[in-house]
Amino acid sequence: MAAVREVLREAARRRAPLWPVSRGCNWGYGSHLPARDGTVVLDLSELKAISDLDRASLSVRIEPGVTQGALYAFLQAQAPDLTFNVTGAGLETSVLGNALERGIGYSGEKDQDVYGLEVLLADGSQVGPVAGRHHRSRGHPAGLSLDPLFFQTSLGIVLGGRLRLRVRQEAEEVVVFQGSFPEVIASLKRFYDHGLLRDPAHLAAPGRSQRLGFGLLRELWKRDPSPEEVNRCFPEQNTYSGIVPLCGRRRVVRAQWGEMRRLAVEGVGLRRVSPGMLGFASRWLSRLGLRYQAARLRALRPLLSLCWGEPSDIGLVALDGFSGGNPDRASRGALYGNAVTAVDPLESQKGADIVRRHWKDSAFTWAVLDSRCMITVYTLHFGDAEREAAHSANQNIIAELRQAGLAQYRLNGDTPSAPGSDSVGRLIKGALDPDGLIAPGKYGL
Repeated sequence: MAAVREVLREAARRRAPLWPVSRGCNWGYGSHLPARDGTVVLDLSELKAISDLDRASLSVRIEPGVTQGALYAFLQAQAPDLTFNVTGAGLETSVLGNALERGIGYSGEKDQDVYGLEVLLADGSQVGPVAGRHHRSRGHPAGLSLDPLFFQTSLGIVLGGRLRLRVRQEAEEVVVFQGSFPEVIASLKRFYDHGLLRDPAHLAAPGRSQRLGFGLLRELWKRDPSPEEVNRCFPEQNTYSGIVPLCGRRRVVRAQWGEMRRLAVEGVGLRRVSPGMLGFASRWLSRLGLRYQAARLRALRPLLSLCWGEPSDIGLVALDGFSGGNPDRASRGALYGNAVTAVDPLESQKGADIVRRHWKDSAFTWAVLDSRCMITVYTLHFGDAEREAAHSANQNIIAELRQAGLAQYRLNGDTPSAPGSDSVGRLIKGALDPDGLIAPGKYGL
């Protein structure tokens, strides 16, 4: 805290604005790039302490530099019966930074995971938990709760916070589903309506599934697979497919699974997978000489394990030319965006159609959060020569989505809030950071 305060003091003296980044891994939404030229990047990645693991409140204190990989290793060593809500953003992404940017994990929305934020304001003063007002077992203190001010804003520099953990269950499984888009969405809505699911379901369009199948095999074999090999390992890549966690007491999970099969819309395929099932099936398929079926299961394991709290880089392999754990060094660019819809295939497809009209090389994933809300996540893939065109297309997409009533779930760092909606944010920014010292231009503030 003292070192960052000294940097802040020097920045104020020099009138040099700062752009704080936890790890710079906000992939596809700007990474570590400031919204404005002339801004100095403040890299917080060396603040990587993990401390105060508290079993009573199922929480732990983390700093901005704590990665998903580091936290997983810490829990494996100190509390293997506990895990956390992981995302597909990779091993090196910041747990705290991802939550502050409202990432979506496989166990829920990440901004619901962190609380008790420790924040340095532009004038050097500190905001954080106070004895007598805050208790580590509850996210909100008595009275005014300040944490929400620092999610997707530029009002302060977050240097720490508490993260919610969860106890591993007797059964940690995944339901894999596939089918047409309307049938899959209708089935998922039934599952949520009847209380059979509590975690988000992640659904990929055929274009994303094709890229992912290629990337999974490339990671497994350390070479580029042929189109025939991808087809033989992943014959379902031309349909809509996805995964959702299913965990709890074994008998309860078995009962949930039975009800899901009964309620699924005709034409939707469901499979139930556990870590033990994967290992057993993969070994037997190899012994039987069924090479492609065995490769399929081995390739899928790192992806499915995201659902039971094991982070990996496998969620990034769908990016063209991904290598070395850094998507910014991929052979082609990827720009992400999103839109909020009801759990309604027609409304969601309207959003996807808007994206396709503006950019042909696009791919889609849907995160169904519950029976009411789902997020359409789109990716614009582009080459170096198309960079400016892709960014221009994305601004047009955002404008048209807003006109259609499809608001964004989260903003790119350089994308302002909708006109007229950020006046309160600017008032608060003016009060807490009148000189615009912290991340000027971020989210239009």
